[in-house]
Amino acid sequence: MTETVPPPAAPQIAEAAARALFETTGPPPVPVRRSLAQSVPELATGIDPVRTLGAAAALVDGAWAGVVLLLEQGVVRLPGLSDDAFLRPGSALVAAARDVISDGANHTSFLWPRTRATAQDDFVRVTVTACERGMDTVAFGVVVLSPATGLRGLTPRELEVLGHLVEGCSNTEIARALAVTPRTVAAHIEHILAKLNATSRTLAAVRAERAGLYIPLTAAGLL
Repeated sequence: MTETVPPPAAPQIAEAAARALFETTGPPPVPVRRSLAQSVPELATGIDPVRTLGAAAALVDGAWAGVVLLLEQGVVRLPGLSDDAFLRPGSALVAAARDVISDGANHTSFLWPRTRATAQDDFVRVTVTACERGMDTVAFGVVVLSPATGLRGLTPRELEVLGHLVEGCSNTEIARALAVTPRTVAAHIEHILAKLNATSRTLAAVRAERAGLYIPLTAAGLL
């Protein structure tokens, strides 16, 4: 009758695995192989990148949906979070998330309209985090959806204007994009400065970007 070897504690597993894999050229001893075999679930849980990324996503307050962006165009749902149509492969939101990571952002957030937004509760907050070095060979980044709170009284149009300010657009360019007059844009910016307690459009853009209080230009056509 074969004696069952109880798996050692996690530190002992790690030490045995390190010796077996890196300090010897031959196969590990039978007892070590048995211990490692019995500990596969624990080891897999510890090194599974999706679980690791899911733990980081759980730090986003109120997160209800999230995916891991694969290196190609696919996505994998984060454990413990729900599916959402916004996070399907090839969606405009997923494309926008990939763009901000490609532009060099390690961690950022922005707003996304649910439909043709007309009120503050018509948005979701999108939090995008790039994978750290070492994990970037497995995945591209993480996208999490959460409630859009703390909008400082900014209207959907003002949030849209802020998206253009973040991109460095002039009043004329904003007016052309939104099909309004430059005077209307100037009025929006005046209201934005007051609501963000900013003394210039540049400061307003910086504060909006840091707080995720803007709609990216890729979502402007959805309003």
